Amino acid sequence: MFIDYGLEKTEQSTNIVKYESQELVIVLSHNPRENSNTLWVGRKHFNEVEIDNQVMREYFNSDLKLSNLPQETFINNVFLFFMGDGEKLLKGNERALVSLEKFNEQRSSEYTANLVEQQNLEAANKAWKEGNYSDVIKYLEKINDLPESFKQKYKIAQQKLGK
Repeated sequence: MFIDYGLEKTEQSTNIVKYESQELVIVLSHNPRENSNTLWVGRKHFNEVEIDNQVMREYFNSDLKLSNLPQETFINNVFLFFMGDGEKLLKGNERALVSLEKFNEQRSSEYTANLVEQQNLEAANKAWKEGNYSDVIKYLEKINDLPESFKQKYKIAQQKLGK
């Protein structure tokens, strides 16, 4: 199928097969330790995007699964993906590839922001247990949408410090 779209196999090992064209890179990999399979797609000379279940659901609005599948089912679903929602990518449509990259960057930014927020909540909780109310306030002020229990801790910490 990939050869029909102008891609050629540029790498093959026990657990990786890579296809490339002038503008496109497709990598299928298998991790024997986790017994997992992964599809990566991207423009040549850019970072490839992992096409996982979240990307399938949120970007392609598809119920087709690519993560946590037996190898044969994974390969069949990759084929179905490229015959349907992924055909634009397979054709090397730059607009579709750039749009996918932007989606992936947004997803990564959201993930990082959530991680930082969680770290601030944990630090505020630790400061709360230690009675360090100025740190409680400092950490909680970094969070946009405080959970209700932390709103209460914030108010109490302010009261304790006379603010």
